[in-house]
Amino acid sequence: MLIPGAFGDSLRPLLTGESGATARRVAKRSNIYGGGSRDDKIYFITTGQVKMSMQSPGGKECMLAIYTAGDFFGESCLTGGPRVETAIAMTETVLKQMQGARFLALIASAGLVRDFVGYLAQRLTEQQQMITNLATVDCECRLGEALLRLSRKLGSGNVRGLGQKISHQELSQMVGTTHPRISEFMH
Repeated sequence: MLIPGAFGDSLRPLLTGESGATARRVAKRSNIYGGGSRDDKIYFITTGQVKMSMQSPGGKECMLAIYTAGDFFGESCLTGGPRVETAIAMTETVLKQMQGARFLALIASAGLVRDFVGYLAQRLTEQQQMITNLATVDCECRLGEALLRLSRKLGSGNVRGLGQKISHQELSQMVGTTHPRISEFMH
């Protein structure tokens, strides 16, 4: 999900010139931060892809989202507690990182707090829709919806399919079913 509308249009130039944002290169399959950490930064993706996942108390992993260039993540640092999610680079990724307090000061000085809250509300609404689908829609339809979301996010007009390989295991984590069921549906 690209940072939408006026908020994204106003935020991108601010981050480009912001001296409080430092660049960070992350290798493919490396953690940016893990659940339980007290990382106090918000991250902006310059290039690459990041997957966000979370583990249940029983040890099952659930993929929450995939972010690409132009997206930001890590706003959970603003709660002041430990992270509950894990962020992993899916490809070689270049990020800009900024302390959460500095980010809030930056958007406040630019008059973007209302737009930021609107963006967070939109993200919350999308997550609520996903939870509702997990509870009410059969897994074949959830897989179809997940593939459509991924194609919009990761698809390339030049090649057929997704620009990034997504495993059946990752799909099962997104859809809330087993790896064998995903394989059965895909065949």
